[in-house]
Amino acid sequence: MHVSHSARRRYTTATVAFLASVLALGSAANGSASANTDATSRASVASQDKLRPQLRSQLHDRTSDVDFWVYFGAKADLSKARSIKDWNKRGAAVAKALKDAANDSQRTVRQELTAAGIAYQSFWAANAIKVTGGPELAERLATRSEVTSLWPSLRVEPPPVAKGIAQQQVDEVEWGITNINADRVWEQFGVRGEDITIASIDTGAQFDHPALVRQYRGAKSDGTFDHNYNWFDAAGSCGDAPCDRDGHGTHTMGTMVGDAGPGNRIGVAPGARWITANGCCPNDAALISSGQWMLEPTDLNGQNPDASKRPHIVNNSWGTTAPSDAPLMEDISQAWAASGIFGVWANGNNGSACQTSGSPGSRVINYSVGAYDAANAIAGFSSRGAGQDGESKPNISAPGVNVRSSSPGDGYTQLNGTSMATPHVAGTIALLWSAAGPMVGDVDGTKALLDGTAIDSPDDQCGGTDKDNNVFGEGRLDALALLRQAPIGPTGRVGGTVTDTVTGKPIPGASVTIGGPVDRTLTTGADGTYRSGALPVGEYTVDARKYGYGSASNDARVTEAATATVDLRLAPQPMSRVSGTVTDGSGHGWPLYAKITIDGYPNGPIFTDPVTGRYAVELPVAAAYQMQITAQYDGYQTARQTIELGTTDLIRDVALTIDLSSCTAPGYRWNGSGEDFDDWTGTGAQGGWTTTGAPSWRLDNPGHRPPPDGGGGRFPIADSAAAGKKLDTTLTSPRFDLTGQKAPQLSFTTSYYPHDKGQQAEVGVSVDGGRTWRTVWRRTESHAFGQVIVPLPQAAGRDKVRVRFHYQGRDAWWWAIDNAFVGTRACVPARGGLVVGTVTDRDTGAAVYATVAPTARPRESGSGVTTPADPNLGDGLYWVFSTGTGPTEFTATAPGYGARTATVQVRRDAVVAGNWSLVRKGG
Repeated sequence: MHVSHSARRRYTTATVAFLASVLALGSAANGSASANTDATSRASVASQDKLRPQLRSQLHDRTSDVDFWVYFGAKADLSKARSIKDWNKRGAAVAKALKDAANDSQRTVRQELTAAGIAYQSFWAANAIKVTGGPELAERLATRSEVTSLWPSLRVEPPPVAKGIAQQQVDEVEWGITNINADRVWEQFGVRGEDITIASIDTGAQFDHPALVRQYRGAKSDGTFDHNYNWFDAAGSCGDAPCDRDGHGTHTMGTMVGDAGPGNRIGVAPGARWITANGCCPNDAALISSGQWMLEPTDLNGQNPDASKRPHIVNNSWGTTAPSDAPLMEDISQAWAASGIFGVWANGNNGSACQTSGSPGSRVINYSVGAYDAANAIAGFSSRGAGQDGESKPNISAPGVNVRSSSPGDGYTQLNGTSMATPHVAGTIALLWSAAGPMVGDVDGTKALLDGTAIDSPDDQCGGTDKDNNVFGEGRLDALALLRQAPIGPTGRVGGTVTDTVTGKPIPGASVTIGGPVDRTLTTGADGTYRSGALPVGEYTVDARKYGYGSASNDARVTEAATATVDLRLAPQPMSRVSGTVTDGSGHGWPLYAKITIDGYPNGPIFTDPVTGRYAVELPVAAAYQMQITAQYDGYQTARQTIELGTTDLIRDVALTIDLSSCTAPGYRWNGSGEDFDDWTGTGAQGGWTTTGAPSWRLDNPGHRPPPDGGGGRFPIADSAAAGKKLDTTLTSPRFDLTGQKAPQLSFTTSYYPHDKGQQAEVGVSVDGGRTWRTVWRRTESHAFGQVIVPLPQAAGRDKVRVRFHYQGRDAWWWAIDNAFVGTRACVPARGGLVVGTVTDRDTGAAVYATVAPTARPRESGSGVTTPADPNLGDGLYWVFSTGTGPTEFTATAPGYGARTATVQVRRDAVVAGNWSLVRKGG
């Protein structure tokens, strides 16, 4: 869904100057200007570290103002809220703590923005302010000590969904409900979600739909409605009553609670009540305000907030339009959990490639959902993990193909998407909390139950195990198994401390498994203690394990309203050292910067040295370990090896081979002709490439779409959504001489988002210079992402071969392509060497996200990247392949810094280090 951004308030140069004078008052009052010059300069340099690289780039590249977020460092202490038993008091305590922290930390900046006449939005749930401005405003705000970071505004939307196949016969109960055994829960446990309120942040909902009206919390017994506290018009498009101008929200709500009698029993928890906010997705501020409203709903005038009216569960069938780990809604997710609200998130429809999860679902803190079909096969569109910091994503999977549910106008429709899978999980949680009172508000305990009762669905295509992988997550949702493991009836708890047998000290981070009438898995805290949630009374076995230690177990008897104490002691295990070197195994032979994950090693992945390729790790002596080695450069195959570890140290060297199907590894090239469009203007003819149609293919990415290959650089895009009108445009190549080539191919990377069958993308080939054409690839309603390879047997040996990309579409979605190549797909080493290093600020030592390139060959560039999982490296790492060898001059550039040149001794088929320190302009 595309929704235009609302009008933005701009500020003038005079306003900036006034704001600057206001912000400068504090330092001016403390002494003379000359006495503070050095301190002010240092503060200015340090403040630049607060600007995220994406925002710095936007501020540097654009001539107009941009939207950005200002985050404050003060955090509310929500740790005690979880222990508050009273639902109403718990919610009120969380809201008050958040408001107090935000008011104290934001006060001065809000006053200064108001005095300067700059419009802004303030949020207490995220302790952030959203403002529109340019680099001067951003730099001034960054100097404030209470400000911790500045982030660009993000574009989010419901994952694009496709229509399902209309059924010849409507089922008594929809297939997804029977698939997860929700109907058996109704029969065996007698609950349908009673006393539970489900909310959605979506496109709204038709509140008087026959399948939804009875469950709407605003529906009164006399047939009238009270929308106060039950509806939040975050988009400003509906007014005082819920509406849905898209249909997405009505559909997801129906899957959660819908029921209009036989033939239209579409909801998992038809006994639950619902409320909604249409925060998805005019902009990220609408989402944040919706998340804040869920913590403390208000009346229709935005007044008289009441945390007691907050929902128990919030369904979020939306996310970023591209693979992302951006921390959007992170503070609100934490606040929801502290308040007892369970947030459920769609994992995205960017599959079937790995590492395609979208934020917020990709974040560790959030519980995200993948989609499968009626045959229990994963949907091709369902996004795969891993997510943030290697977290398995999705967390669980649910029915998401051909899901029939409510639609505006009192109708019903079939849709496909993780948007359709997510409400199955939200509804299932409502069933659980309706049946098991002690579980209400126990977010961590509910996640553990969902994970532990999911039906294992092995799939190793994106890593993980049979029980927890990056395709299905923990497995397929099973509501009946979930409730059978729930603490229904009298309950008690188990708690204790895990200590070291040698030192007697507590062991933090130990895994404690409690097995009996139900199963639970916990983790010890910093003081080595653990305490379970509610458990049905009965006999249990408690087992503790920690990496580097042997296991220990003991029995426990849980009695009503009591805590059984079980302390366990773990003995340290002997350790051995594994070390080695990871290198290129396809021709260059150079050392590789690589990530190594070892099954059973809990401290996250380890990394090789970027220059030497060396690694080392201490492991407990055991029979065998499984090791996975992944190059951090694009285009290499992942290797898997088994380590047989005894009492002596082990050396294990690994050579990784390139992916011959992509040929994207640095230092390798295709044997053919290609175009990456980085130097293409997109107007008229450039390098023989031409466009037709008005509007035509563009390079400025007007809708801020994700690059087709997930990387950077320029790329052509035909964006009917951004144009706001129907497009009919063609991008045509120059002639290619394929004389002597017996098996040529066309390859390109693509990001194709369709709206309906009225849109199409076609690729044609001509072997007579463009007089006649033949279509060789076509898409209409189905999405297409990643690399496409099309054999061109008709072009073998021809010398007048051309290709063209033809797009037709209404004002809804887009088609982007990049890296077009025609020729024989033979990936061969290129002559040259690899340069690796870091770029830092000369004065502060902070990472700088720079571009480094040979001065004489600027297209051979590498840009700084983040390395959050590598404890041995700060951000700002770069690598670049140079086709020149010997003494080679390189130039490092970064927004806001002066360029710097230096000579690097590049060696053929080797890696050399080239570290840089840049000086900020004006510093």
